[in-house]
Amino acid sequence: MNPPKISKAGPVPIVVYILISAVGFLVSIFCVYYYLHSVQGNVAEQVGQQVFYLILILFGISASAIVFGVMNSVGTLRGEYSGTKYYLTGPAVGVVLVVVGGFWLPHSAGKGTLSIRVINERQLPVTGGKVVLYVSQYTREQLIDNTGLAVFSDINPEELHDKIKLDITSDGYTRQTLDTLLKNPGAIQITLTAAKRIHIAGRVTDPDEMPIPDVVIMVDGTRFSGKSITDGSYSFDITDYAIGDVIDLVSSNKAYKDKTKSLKIDRQDMSNTDFVLQKLPH
Repeated sequence: MNPPKISKAGPVPIVVYILISAVGFLVSIFCVYYYLHSVQGNVAEQVGQQVFYLILILFGISASAIVFGVMNSVGTLRGEYSGTKYYLTGPAVGVVLVVVGGFWLPHSAGKGTLSIRVINERQLPVTGGKVVLYVSQYTREQLIDNTGLAVFSDINPEELHDKIKLDITSDGYTRQTLDTLLKNPGAIQITLTAAKRIHIAGRVTDPDEMPIPDVVIMVDGTRFSGKSITDGSYSFDITDYAIGDVIDLVSSNKAYKDKTKSLKIDRQDMSNTDFVLQKLPH
């Protein structure tokens, strides 16, 4: 009985290698596009790094397919590590070289997004206000939305190599200035403390100590003001000031001469801040 004949497979057509190479190239382009447009800057930094390496492995496989298709598996890699000899050829070479090389590549190629989340001491979002971003090349400003976020898009990682400065202001909260160094665009959280309120009160009278109503007393150059009532008394609160600050109080009434009083804040309750006004001649 004659042994069965084993037929040898014929050479693989060159079109097959061309097809493998083309598919590998398309998958490589897709990996890069997907990471830059769907992953980077859209997820947390920790998750982004994990996805980066998963995509890097897929990219390595597709790159090795290009090597396999174009060079028909002629690349080899051999050596010894920790007493173990290895001999790799064909697609395995591309996977190893691309994945290992990816650890030395910047993970943030292209532009990303820097999100500033602003909360208060009760861990609730601060709504309203603005965040000013200072980098070496420029200054940008972004409003804080109703969820407590200020988002800066199109951030180049190179712009964050040096220290950046963040200036956060919101009505009712103490101004916060932060100097920091960010390795990559991502998200950071900043807590604002409630601003201490200074109470200002007093009476407005004429030289004969008669009360003057409807006189506006305001902190010069600010939105803080109060108006005297029938007995001449007025009161209002101011924020964003601390003990030791000096402010200018200005009176305003069309029948009386305006007066400016310089006031140094030395306590939380600045009562007895009186004004004596001179009536304007008719």
